[in-house]
Amino acid sequence: MEQQEEKRLKVYKRRRGQSSSMSKPYSSFPLDLASEILLKLPAKSIVRSRCISKLWSSITTDPYFIKSFETRSLSKPSLLLFFKRMDKLCVFSFPQHHQNSNERYGNDSSPQPLDIYEMKCPKYFCFSFMESVHGLICFRKLATPIIWNPTMRQFLTLTKPDKTWRSIAAYLGYDPIEGKHKVVCLPGDKIWEDCRVLTLGSGQEQWRSIKTSLDHHPYTDSYGRCINGVLYYKAGIDNLPGQSQAVIMSFDVRSEKFYAITLPVDTIGGLLIAYEGRLALVHSDYVNNGITFWVLEDAEKHKWSDKSFPVPFSHTDPVLKAKFKLSGITDAGEFIYLPSTFLRSFYIKYYDPEGNSFRTVEFKGVADREFRHKSGLGNRRVYALQTFPNHMDNLISLCNT
Repeated sequence: MEQQEEKRLKVYKRRRGQSSSMSKPYSSFPLDLASEILLKLPAKSIVRSRCISKLWSSITTDPYFIKSFETRSLSKPSLLLFFKRMDKLCVFSFPQHHQNSNERYGNDSSPQPLDIYEMKCPKYFCFSFMESVHGLICFRKLATPIIWNPTMRQFLTLTKPDKTWRSIAAYLGYDPIEGKHKVVCLPGDKIWEDCRVLTLGSGQEQWRSIKTSLDHHPYTDSYGRCINGVLYYKAGIDNLPGQSQAVIMSFDVRSEKFYAITLPVDTIGGLLIAYEGRLALVHSDYVNNGITFWVLEDAEKHKWSDKSFPVPFSHTDPVLKAKFKLSGITDAGEFIYLPSTFLRSFYIKYYDPEGNSFRTVEFKGVADREFRHKSGLGNRRVYALQTFPNHMDNLISLCNT
């Protein structure tokens, strides 16, 4: 530990020696203390501090600092919301957990946003069916994957994985052991025997070709889910000519090995979620107000367990004039129901299946008059809102990838 500390201090001192603009008052300020103070700041303040001084920029871009901040961010996940407005993304970040569990419409103790901003987005990209993976999000634009870091407000457009592919299925995985993100791409319009993999931050300019071990075609209207270093996505395999069997493919992000998992039911529908650290397939019955989900107990044996719960509220809200649809789950096990549209107020319903209870929480700043005026929304309703529970801030700059 002492050797690591000495090495880190030498790095700071070497960087400071290379910067002629460093002022003398900083030279006597303990670097450890500066680092600890900066670690307590919100992510947006840390990003801004990089423009204040070269010393602060050196500290906050150091891998040791970024890793320490990631550890803190993991313990305080946020709820990331955004929607597309013309050529811009309107982004909101809220605390994930709200203490008052019995909120009703109009409660003044509703959570306030941690951050609100707008940013220009790439043209003609698809942002449906995705997740936040250790702070990064993967989009696709036809046959080109795009990586987004909401914390840094940066987009990174990758090169095409294969020039002959007209469309792709793009997934993002994360290896927690080596601390690496990997982008996995397959053709979206045909069965292929291999895929393309790119490791972010490795300095690679070309995609690597990896054998899939099982010819399959991913369902492009679906999405991936990365859990504990394993990426899962829905796909089809052709056992007989003209017949396709639906499966869930798994990709070990570290070993880069593929496996097929048999579905627990004869349908590919449902939402893939992480439930208590394991993969789960969730089916919502909006007619009878219920949830059935299957939890993957053993991938090698294709063993699933199932649970069913009644949902104690109507999915259609006559007051808000919106239908609430299951969109995810928090790390505390609460199912998140998002409105199909909203106008003057914005609410999310949380359902706890174990306690068979729910809460309705209003989120300030998303639909108020000030934001509507600033964003040019006026009196128009908002549709196609995306939500990312369990999102963590990541200080890695995509410009250096």
